[in-house]
Amino acid sequence: MSFSPGDDFFARVTRGDTEYEVIHKFGHNDSVTTSFVPICEGGNYRTPQAASATTLRIKAGDANDDAAGSGARKVSLQGLDENGAVQSETLTTAGTSASSATTITFMRLFRAYVSESGTYADQSTASHAADIVIENGAGTEDWGVISSNGFPRSQTEIGAYTVPVGKTGLIRLISATVETNKIADIIFFKREGIMDAAAPYEAMRMIVDISSQEGHVDFSTVAPIGPIPGGTDIGAMGKVSTGTGNIEVQFEVWLY
Repeated sequence: MSFSPGDDFFARVTRGDTEYEVIHKFGHNDSVTTSFVPICEGGNYRTPQAASATTLRIKAGDANDDAAGSGARKVSLQGLDENGAVQSETLTTAGTSASSATTITFMRLFRAYVSESGTYADQSTASHAADIVIENGAGTEDWGVISSNGFPRSQTEIGAYTVPVGKTGLIRLISATVETNKIADIIFFKREGIMDAAAPYEAMRMIVDISSQEGHVDFSTVAPIGPIPGGTDIGAMGKVSTGTGNIEVQFEVWLY
């Protein structure tokens, strides 16, 4: 597809007028230790094989995050099913009880957000009352966290993504921010072949290394990183030199 010099290509992509789709990902982990962990609230990006895809549910939480409460009433989940296809499902919160499980089985969860609230939110009143944790249907494993730290976010902060089967990805922009007075190592990985059911498996390969970083850094290349085939996990892991620290990452994936 070609464009004249007057075309605003980026605006056209955002409007959906081209064959590209832009996925903007941002991750945050305020409990990074001296061992590498995913840059996600809760420290998890679950990556089971297709045969272990699972239903998901909202973990028992605050009484106000309930179907008739003042907090979150519904939460929408986005991810991939056992075929590597994009799926979404909305769950109704149940306060101090776990919600019903999804009908879809997920092998990846790359986003969850509050889609209905009992409060008209403003700068002093939020859309949910407490942390909202997404767990597997059996209640044995946490998959994601919508944080209420500081001010409830209504959105997961997962510094990872999985390119759907049948799509191809390009990584355009990467940035990272490390807590003041902390030095961190941050590695962006990719792992192809999420549908592989038996060895040999694709390696989990480093694609960007941001070492001994303090403060903010933007990483850019002349050409995008890729192509990244469908069925590939992409994500950031980090560690700090001492104690615990806060790391944030952002990146863009262009799908076509």
